[in-house]
Amino acid sequence: MPEGEDPEIVAEVSEKGGVGKTSVTSGLIAVAAEQGLRVAGVDLDPRATLTDEMGITDPKLSVNDIYFVDPDERPRDPAEIARETLVRAGKHWPSNAWILPTVRKFGNRETDQTTSMEYRLKRALWGLRDLIDIFFIDCPPRPGGKIVGSALIASKKVLIPATLQKDGYLGAREALATIEHQTSPGGPNPDLEVVGIVRSIVPTKRNFTKVHEHWEKRLQEKWGDLVLPTVLHDYSVREVCRTGSMPITSAPGREAKLLVAGYRELLHHTVPTLKEKR
Repeated sequence: MPEGEDPEIVAEVSEKGGVGKTSVTSGLIAVAAEQGLRVAGVDLDPRATLTDEMGITDPKLSVNDIYFVDPDERPRDPAEIARETLVRAGKHWPSNAWILPTVRKFGNRETDQTTSMEYRLKRALWGLRDLIDIFFIDCPPRPGGKIVGSALIASKKVLIPATLQKDGYLGAREALATIEHQTSPGGPNPDLEVVGIVRSIVPTKRNFTKVHEHWEKRLQEKWGDLVLPTVLHDYSVREVCRTGSMPITSAPGREAKLLVAGYRELLHHTVPTLKEKR
């Protein structure tokens, strides 16, 4: 790797879908951009939800171009490809928000046998560290796959979103098992830090049931202080922003303000050195 300061890279990981990974990723991007940071989303989920939410459709290049190596051609430096792939977010987003978009065929890389493919993302993001202050990686809900593995190799920190449902609990448990493999002695990223588990898509008091209470208790009993104090509630304004491809920071109303406050709290808990980067 080239010399210089490590780029700030945070992955949002769970091995279950529907637990709020993309919501957390886009929310963190929005509040980081609001604070004047040069921020980029990295969409590693072939469903391209983050790509769409950040206002990008039919990108010319995608993360697939960073990972793919044509066996009949000389491999290109992933850092060079990343500079061509990085695009500004759509018209509703601030100009300091960027994204490395994805496409559906990126899912083919999960079975790609190219040697050291898992390290190409790390090289790519290092190559952008003069342009971007902080990266947030939206990972697919695949158990221990190559794509998630590449994100964990590239990252400095991990956030684990979890709903107060069985899938939220199981997704967190399996994600932590995968992370342990990465950080074990001799593993590919022993310095990877688990920031914590963030309760996401949490029902408001009116809709909070004994089932939610049960799984919240299980999370606390199993992981204690690893469960962060920040709670991100299930507000309809999130879907409004997703539909309109706009950041939560630009949405009006009380619910948006409450979510933005939660994302800000989560951002400063995750990267307490942000003031030094501004």
